[in-house]
Amino acid sequence: MARMATQGSWVPAAITMSIAAVLAVWSAYAFSAAGLLARLPLARTALVLISAVLLLRSAAFFVRSSWRPDLSFGFMLWSSLIVFALGLCFAIGTWQAWPELSEKAAK
Repeated sequence: MARMATQGSWVPAAITMSIAAVLAVWSAYAFSAAGLLARLPLARTALVLISAVLLLRSAAFFVRSSWRPDLSFGFMLWSSLIVFALGLCFAIGTWQAWPELSEKAAK
């Protein structure tokens, strides 16, 4: 990525913007569940899927070396720990907000 960026490629910026957009949408769902934003559609489903994606990604640490040997151990460890913490926050927050996220509570 760094080499592509120094060569003037648009790919690193596009990938970074895409990741930022996904994280912004996920944050909106978290803020919506916390009552800080208007209720978003399919909140329960989205929050469960977001939690699952993050927790599954963190588990990739254990198999990542087989399919990405070019990544350093430190990068794999820290990125997985950070994603695990984020997934855990989403999962706990979803569990805590679950009753308020029901269809009955929305009405």
